[in-house]
Amino acid sequence: MAETDIFGVRTPGSGKTYFISIMGSAGELSALAAYEGSNALEQFWEIQENPNGNPENILLIPHIILSYVNKNEIDRVQTEIFKEAGFKGGRGRKWPDVKRVIPGLVPSVPGDSCLEDLANILEQSLEVFSRAQEDLTFILPEDQDDDVYLVREQTKKGRKTEWKDIYRKVRSQPLRYNPVVNLSNFSTIQSLPKTTVILQAGVRMIPNHIRDKINPDHFPFMVILTDKKSGLVEGFELLTPFPDYNSMLEKIPVTIIGLINKLKFRPMRIEVNEEKLFVMLDPIFRKIQINIKLVPVVKSVEEAFEGILNHMG
Repeated sequence: MAETDIFGVRTPGSGKTYFISIMGSAGELSALAAYEGSNALEQFWEIQENPNGNPENILLIPHIILSYVNKNEIDRVQTEIFKEAGFKGGRGRKWPDVKRVIPGLVPSVPGDSCLEDLANILEQSLEVFSRAQEDLTFILPEDQDDDVYLVREQTKKGRKTEWKDIYRKVRSQPLRYNPVVNLSNFSTIQSLPKTTVILQAGVRMIPNHIRDKINPDHFPFMVILTDKKSGLVEGFELLTPFPDYNSMLEKIPVTIIGLINKLKFRPMRIEVNEEKLFVMLDPIFRKIQINIKLVPVVKSVEEAFEGILNHMG
């Protein structure tokens, strides 16, 4: 199977539908990823369509991953769990490594409810894999649309429960954001002199994790403004994914407004290449008469990020 032979498992405990991708057909990695919900599935396809994108974007998709690694790659927490359970891998065998990925946080061992879901996921995945050895077409029937997926679901017949194949149309739910807005900044930015400068804006996770005493281990995110013509960095600010990743995203508009206020001038236009960023910024920046444009590439932003990451090593 290829990692794009996706199917779903709806877990009876949480009622969540996970979309399963099996990795290892190229011989580089043995792993199973369970993407949490239709939006996570859409993010997975976005990465597939843009293989040269930022590699850390996989850490922005909520999912559980079971991989098989060398014993010395297992972290201390899971090593203790294996010890208590009396688990011993055979000589030369890979060891199972289970992590939950929550956007913005360092992947960690899942909690109990997540592990309960994982038990169902593994059981049903083994069922699908066993059948796929004989015939793979039941996962992706030729007569089904591209947005229809096989989903393994538990059904009841009287007192008896059993798992069945159900083919469902899967569509992602549009994400709704409530951007944080500071009205006092509006009047300040409207008083700035207008210019013909075009800025480009972006946000990117910095893949160097932070450990502190209050929050779980996490990654910082950088919001950056660059001059499209010169490529110079006009301003940046670091954000943290708390109380959660989406709440952090909602702070980006007011962060960019703050960076523009420090510039002491109003740009003619700001360009972004992420739709979710455009959706948040456009209605707010219309009020202060700054045009937001969605473009395929923000070259000056990408070059600035690469320079920063290279500097950090």
